[in-house]
Amino acid sequence: MYNSTITIKDIDTARGFVDKMAKFMDTKVILNSGDYSIDGHSIIGIISLDLSKPIEVVLDGNVPEELISIIKQYS
Repeated sequence: MYNSTITIKDIDTARGFVDKMAKFMDTKVILNSGDYSIDGHSIIGIISLDLSKPIEVVLDGNVPEELISIIKQYS
């Protein structure tokens, strides 16, 4: 398990995030913002969040180092 806080400022950043997460479909990626938890593989889910606030990311299961490096790019 891995937890971090990320920032996704706009739709283009959200699209890039989802594209990168697509390589890691075996890892559960949950994004939490306020009372909402969504699948980090879902562009619709991400754009439904309040992107003006930081987003908590929780990775569960087998978490590859490459995925952690990608998540850190959004910190």
